[in-house]
Amino acid sequence: MRKLLKFPLLAAAVALAAAFALACDPEPPPETTVKLQLDWLPNTNHTGIYAALEQGWYDAEGIALEILPYSGANGDVLVAEGVADVAFSFSTTLPFARAQELEVVSIAAVLQKSPTAIAVLADGPISRLRDLDGQLYGGFGLPYEEPQWTAVVQADGGEGTVQGVILNTAAYEALYNGDVQAAEIFVTWEGIEAAQRGVDLRTWTYQDFGIPDRYGVLLVASESAVEENAEVLERFLRATIRGYEFAAANPREASDMLIRGAGEEAFPNLDLVYESAALLAAEYYLDANGRWGSQTLDRWTGYTRWLYQADLLTGPDGDPLSAELDYAAMYTDTLHQAALAD
Repeated sequence: MRKLLKFPLLAAAVALAAAFALACDPEPPPETTVKLQLDWLPNTNHTGIYAALEQGWYDAEGIALEILPYSGANGDVLVAEGVADVAFSFSTTLPFARAQELEVVSIAAVLQKSPTAIAVLADGPISRLRDLDGQLYGGFGLPYEEPQWTAVVQADGGEGTVQGVILNTAAYEALYNGDVQAAEIFVTWEGIEAAQRGVDLRTWTYQDFGIPDRYGVLLVASESAVEENAEVLERFLRATIRGYEFAAANPREASDMLIRGAGEEAFPNLDLVYESAALLAAEYYLDANGRWGSQTLDRWTGYTRWLYQADLLTGPDGDPLSAELDYAAMYTDTLHQAALAD
């Protein structure tokens, strides 16, 4: 070292090279396990997660991602109870959780708009929504379903006497067989599947009849985790953003990663996976600026206010809320913006 000091330029060059090497090969963050709860069986809404996993982007962020299989339990509740660190959820369920004073918030929007539509058989008796008066729709028994169906039928000039029968995913086959006259489908999945099977559907969106659009799928975390583990969640989101933006740019390759990661046995129809991934990439993953995960107060306010005005949101006492929710408190974009900035 003394000899180097006789040549200050050489010593400076050595120091600069060492600093450059350190910058290029930074010390990885300590590994932290993040438990992620799925909202359903693995599907194309999860493609970005599996793409980031296969390419080692969670590892690079020091995140040991543990994917919890779907159990039928509500992801908002599992996050609030600490069973999961992050969960897939929906803007149709998070307002109900907030009304019940569960401390859960959305940290990223997986889909920028709703992928659902009202579907009837194209060659069936329903040519307009008002024709659904006195008819049956197949549903899941969720609290917002019947009011939404009633509202859109009334908006089309009907009385709103459509009735629901709880069939869960069997609603689609019931529709195709004529056992019910309508069902709510995901155009990014059942819509594609029906076309592949040669079943012609006529569809409408709720937005066509005055119900505000909403984020289709969310990632949620508890308020305490957002406050106490912000750095970990930021690292999780950084890898997740890379995964979904990769899926948006490379839907076929990302689909293969989903299939390998979840297991090919989970996808009996690979063409459905590829078509669904392509549609999500083209129309749902990214915002107007070409980025994944962003959220706005305006989008959160519209649909949640509709739920409140329909007296659907009830507090822990079971009574309808007497005041609107704090819409800004339902989500945070801080972690997402921090992840984008790094």
